[in-house]
Amino acid sequence: MVLPDLTDIVDRIWFWLNKSNLNIVPKKIEIAYTQKGGWEGWAQVEIAYLVQVHYPNVTIDREVNVYTGTRKENDFVIKDNNNVTPIQIVELKCERGTQSATEFLQSFKDDIEKINNHPIGTEYKPAKAYATAISCTTDSLDKMRQAQVEWKHEGIKVTGLECNSGIWLWFYVKDIE
Repeated sequence: MVLPDLTDIVDRIWFWLNKSNLNIVPKKIEIAYTQKGGWEGWAQVEIAYLVQVHYPNVTIDREVNVYTGTRKENDFVIKDNNNVTPIQIVELKCERGTQSATEFLQSFKDDIEKINNHPIGTEYKPAKAYATAISCTTDSLDKMRQAQVEWKHEGIKVTGLECNSGIWLWFYVKDIE
């Protein structure tokens, strides 16, 4: 099934967590959560597959260096081949059992900092840059909610969406001209 223009990757990540594969994804995350090295790479492939199958007018690339003056790569670059929507630059963090909730929160903060402080190459503009994080534990949920209040005072809007099985999707969006 081909869907209309992909305008917001957050919607597709939420769909993957909640609706795809008859709710098997949360069960897979539960198993992958404890795996050494985590499950972010698997999530990237699953999300990229979902986008490619349902949006034939979109190109999605992983691990692209969109930032100038650094070797830092982002997780996805999504281009609308018809130039209907801006390029989407996506950072993704997935909580894993081998890190504390504080470490997970810091990795998400680092992605927000990367989006806000590292210039993006002109070939990727205009763009919407997303820092996204998928949390799985009540400890990380509590840490993210506390940070959300702090970010609000700093003028940074981070939104949390509750998904299935205690999983939360967090995101920050910045328009880049």
